[in-house]
Amino acid sequence: MAEMKRIAKDPRERRRELIDTAERLFLTSGYDQTSISDVVKEINISQGAYYYYFDSKEDVLVAILDKNIAIMEESLRQIASRTDLDEAVKLNAMINHFLSLTTSGKKILSYIHQEKNARLRKKLMRLRPFSRIAPEMAEVISRGVEKGRFDVARPLETSYLLIMMLASVLRMINSPELAGEAGQSDERRESMRAALEDLLGRALGVSDYRFFLQI
Repeated sequence: MAEMKRIAKDPRERRRELIDTAERLFLTSGYDQTSISDVVKEINISQGAYYYYFDSKEDVLVAILDKNIAIMEESLRQIASRTDLDEAVKLNAMINHFLSLTTSGKKILSYIHQEKNARLRKKLMRLRPFSRIAPEMAEVISRGVEKGRFDVARPLETSYLLIMMLASVLRMINSPELAGEAGQSDERRESMRAALEDLLGRALGVSDYRFFLQI
């Protein structure tokens, strides 16, 4: 059988195709079980073409995470720009969006925090995800301060601290250790949710609004 003719594509389109294909294969088969050859076969390109865009399989995983961060940035920006929501409601919506990771995001988070993946975690940290998301939240907090909705001295620093806390929560609720028995897991989640909601209200100086977290 004759080999299928390879179609030349714009480099940016080809890179996106590699990222999307790798993401789909990682989700269905697992990162460790998917090879570079699996990815290139799926879209009918050579391994040499793959290495034009990425130096390793780890690098395409970093690119997948970068794509997911960019999507989250845009979603948070859209929430922040809404004119029909009070600042506390906006911030609540942004926090819940941050907590509602996609299936891809959850799997990546679970994988990178495995003990064996210290080098991969270092690569991912170069993306500086917090520095891309915190300003979106800080803008909403600043507006809330101006309107007397929040009582916060340093909106940007507060945003960083909130995101670090939320990232830790994401790691915990998606860890196998928290799964346990269904009842025990639900009880832990509920305790964590209630504590975080109370902490958010106190940290932001909000007395007439109750945050509600979907975790």
